Amino acid sequence: MKANPLYKLLRILVLFIFSLTILYPLLWMLGVSLKDQKDMFARPWSIVPQEFLWSNFSKAWTVGKIGNAMWNTAFVTVVTLLFIVIFCYLASYALARIEFRGRKLILTLFISTMLLPIQIILIPLYRIEKMLHLLDSLWGLILPYIAIGLPISIFLMTAFLRAIPFELEESAGIDGANRLQLIYKIMLPLSRPGLATVIILQFMTVWNEFPLALIVINNPHLRTITLALSNFKGMWGMMDFNKLFAALVITTLPVIAMFIVFQKQFISGLTSGALKG
Repeated sequence: MKANPLYKLLRILVLFIFSLTILYPLLWMLGVSLKDQKDMFARPWSIVPQEFLWSNFSKAWTVGKIGNAMWNTAFVTVVTLLFIVIFCYLASYALARIEFRGRKLILTLFISTMLLPIQIILIPLYRIEKMLHLLDSLWGLILPYIAIGLPISIFLMTAFLRAIPFELEESAGIDGANRLQLIYKIMLPLSRPGLATVIILQFMTVWNEFPLALIVINNPHLRTITLALSNFKGMWGMMDFNKLFAALVITTLPVIAMFIVFQKQFISGLTSGALKG
């Protein structure tokens, strides 16, 4: 049946408006980062600046110490993702592919921890880290990030692994593959879309996390990106929005790049879990 032209036009219009609501804030942020203060207040909603001030980026990088903050954040993010991917894949494989008593209870406990907001655990977590001498340490961020990120990661990966036909493992087992070979040579390549989903979600969570970093890190040399951005307030006597937005553009680029690299696997992972899980 041929689609109605009016319906096609309406669908295109809706998609255009939806895309505009996503693209405009990003373009506006880029435009403000290239303006001076006078231009920004005179034409607050315009995207194209009257004069392109590329020096805002260099000043934001040096004065805000964005380079050091990005290095700290990158280290915390990479180490956290490494442990989350390893632990969540192995735990999800056991919960999704191996029959044992208490499997559903364990998965329920993992899911129940997702209901706790981070604000509830900040005070006890601070006292534990103080007792273990983890304050003012990047590992004081990495370990809680792993614990907080594992439940949602295991939930997503378990749903994805359940969608993979069991016949694949049975065929490999008949051919002589042992359990380790099934985990790493058969299931791991098939799990890439699910792992990409976990990586993107946890990357954005860790990269943009602020409350825990605020109470754990006091050393200026160990500040993460969110802490460095918060320090732009008052750095020049007043809020310099142009340099702040320049810093925001710099720190947003890794997130955009990560999504572009993994977008196909991310979409595949979400649809697989939704349609087959």
